[in-house]
Amino acid sequence: MPRAKAQPSPPETAPDWHYETAMAEVETIVRQLETGDLDLDQAFDQFTAAVDRLQQCDRFLRDRQAQVSLAIETLDHLDLE
Repeated sequence: MPRAKAQPSPPETAPDWHYETAMAEVETIVRQLETGDLDLDQAFDQFTAAVDRLQQCDRFLRDRQAQVSLAIETLDHLDLE
């Protein structure tokens, strides 16, 4: 039976990935798209890249929200007497 291929780690888990950098890339892409100077292929590629970066940012924020919620829940269960 063939082994299932391991899924690559999402980019937002890489040590050199930064939320701020990804958002800056999205802003740059939006500015390029707004100029109207890109041909259709370039515009599609840039749009796809922006969507990918936004999905990375969304996953990052959801993960951080879950971590914060867990930390708050842990604090709520501590006996602080």
